[in-house]
Amino acid sequence: MGVYKDIDSVPTKYRLQNHEPAYTGRDVWADYFEEKTAVFNAKSTRDRYEKAGRYLQNFMREAGRHHALAAPEHIERYLTGLRDGDIGRRNQSRKLQTVYFEYFQPLEGFYTWLQWHTEHPHVYHPVLMAVVEGGFTREVWDRKLEQNDKR
Repeated sequence: MGVYKDIDSVPTKYRLQNHEPAYTGRDVWADYFEEKTAVFNAKSTRDRYEKAGRYLQNFMREAGRHHALAAPEHIERYLTGLRDGDIGRRNQSRKLQTVYFEYFQPLEGFYTWLQWHTEHPHVYHPVLMAVVEGGFTREVWDRKLEQNDKR
């Protein structure tokens, strides 16, 4: 999860939005995508990660923030928007399983990847913070736990 468990505990100087100038014009998702999908030859996996990244980038651009610098409230709004059909081409609602598999898995992986790459300033994980805060993100996390229990 990182050093901090909720956004209010993060000192202002460590908050991700402070790094916006360093990320301007950088497609960090593309770096993650290439590294992550290199181990998968399946076109379906590549397509899923590409779509998840595109939707995240569009959402964060509209929110006025770089896609690598989300706050927990962005994560909650993004996942809720996917569920409600406010994000994407078809404007149709999505089931919990779809939000989990198609979007949450790549999103959580992206922020975990950022934490493990020291060239990025990610001392906290906004996705996991959003889980702790509850709401729909917690429901998606609970689906993840259910899926893991089936293995």
